[in-house]
Amino acid sequence: MRNGAGTREFTALPMLTHFTRAAGTKSAIDNLDAILRGGVIRGATRLIQGGRPVVCLFDATVGELGQLLVRSNRRRYEPFGVALDKRYAFRKGARPVLYLPWREARQILAQEERWRVAAIDLDRNPPIDWSFEREWRVAGDLPLPVRAAVALVESWRDADELYDRFDGDPPCAGVIPVKDLPGFA
Repeated sequence: MRNGAGTREFTALPMLTHFTRAAGTKSAIDNLDAILRGGVIRGATRLIQGGRPVVCLFDATVGELGQLLVRSNRRRYEPFGVALDKRYAFRKGARPVLYLPWREARQILAQEERWRVAAIDLDRNPPIDWSFEREWRVAGDLPLPVRAAVALVESWRDADELYDRFDGDPPCAGVIPVKDLPGFA
């Protein structure tokens, strides 16, 4: 890609990813199944200031995803989700979050816009810093692009299970085990 300083190679994916996890009696693969069947990622208010439902997405390289999807983070992330084109998500209103201290966010943003903020507090012990996630958010629900989203699962066994749940034809562009993505750590 050409910029004013010359040629630069980018390592970020042109995709954004959304991962689900187990909740209540539903496993992470059950929740992925529901996303695919509904054709939409539903917004949630968990950990979002202001109570506005949003969909959270990662703008991360495959290697960074490998560092996020480790077993010790399973309460927060499981390797079941979807990847979709960043340009599509942008057209639907997705934007990078603002990493700000809450005191500052309250001073400069109206209450109805605070869903855009992920807290950062480097003076706290331990510090609060989620900037490594390179999070994007979209207010409300995010419809999946028809047959263009890719389902992400942990293993080929999970891929087979997802295909079985949809009689061999899941409503997506494909199903990929994250561990087999080139560069996944």
